[in-house]
Amino acid sequence: MDEMSVALKNNGEPSGRVVVGATAPLMDYELQEILRECRYRYPRVHVSLKVVCARDMEATVASGGVDVGLCFIRDPGDRQDGTAGDMLRRVLFPVPFVPVGPASPRPGAPSPMERVLVVDPDCASQSLLPRHLTALHGSAPTVMETGSTRGALSMASCGLGIAMIPQAAVGCGLTPDGLTVIDSLPGALMHVQALLPNNGWLSPAVSAFLDLAGRMRGGRPSDTPETAAAVPA
Repeated sequence: MDEMSVALKNNGEPSGRVVVGATAPLMDYELQEILRECRYRYPRVHVSLKVVCARDMEATVASGGVDVGLCFIRDPGDRQDGTAGDMLRRVLFPVPFVPVGPASPRPGAPSPMERVLVVDPDCASQSLLPRHLTALHGSAPTVMETGSTRGALSMASCGLGIAMIPQAAVGCGLTPDGLTVIDSLPGALMHVQALLPNNGWLSPAVSAFLDLAGRMRGGRPSDTPETAAAVPA
């Protein structure tokens, strides 16, 4: 009732705080433009971010630790929009992933293909490379957690392994030198899924964030002119 009253006082403009929990592979690159656009379109909506492990996402949303949980799924047909148990699920937008590794492996050093650098071992996007390499070679590669996409990029550039990262991280100016996309390994198209408590009502602020995120394609809303995305945060 308090949130509805505030929304009405603001002439229907969404307002309020939204706590968004996201897995680490999502946090580094895919949310930046969404937050920028949210601030531009909905200045009264205040978004706070919290990194949540994939295995803890449902429990964190169910307990009220976050208002919205964002995670990756491989096939949106497996968990289509709708309700499952006490959780509301909504598929928002696709994110292409590519495998990367050192451009010039050091002579005499172990092959970087023997180790997979993962940001969150329970994230659907991070289980792709270990599974593929196991099927290809008949044995599981060594898996090393990095904690962040930037950490995985840095370690991969040093020849410490290979990693599956969002394509947006390649060529964005933040990729370390000496890193390249591995063409011999397959990429993948993942989908961002929002998890929400199934309590029958979404606040105006949460609804505004979800509607905006659902229109995002490659880090930019499909109905937004180029100039709007360039508004500084």
